[in-house]
Amino acid sequence: MSEGDVVSTNPLEKNTDPMVALQKVIKESLAISGVVKGLHEVVKSLDKRTARLCVLAENCDEPNYVRLIKALCTEHNIPLIVVPNNKLLGEWAGLCKLDKDATARKVVAASSIAIRTFGKESEDYKFLMEYVEKNKN
Repeated sequence: MSEGDVVSTNPLEKNTDPMVALQKVIKESLAISGVVKGLHEVVKSLDKRTARLCVLAENCDEPNYVRLIKALCTEHNIPLIVVPNNKLLGEWAGLCKLDKDATARKVVAASSIAIRTFGKESEDYKFLMEYVEKNKN
């Protein structure tokens, strides 16, 4: 972002990256057990319409998996955010071991997660919801 892009009257858009906001929202949701992981749980949550947000990894190597998740999100009008890497999504979802320096080790890849319950409505949550509304297809 250049300096010209940062000028905004909305205080929520102050140089915030959607992926950073998503990471913080996932962390808040994990704290209250609001995140479901794994194909079966995510699909079940999407199908029952209990998911409020779905996150899909762009580098998922199974095309049928991607089609299923996208179709369910579209059919039930559930927002979908695509992240670039499944290892990164797995780390954000807590599918890893942390060493003594709090560095993620043995990260398990996650192709998708669904958030059923958000944590507190922080600035990151508001920014992320604004981002989702702006980028609806």
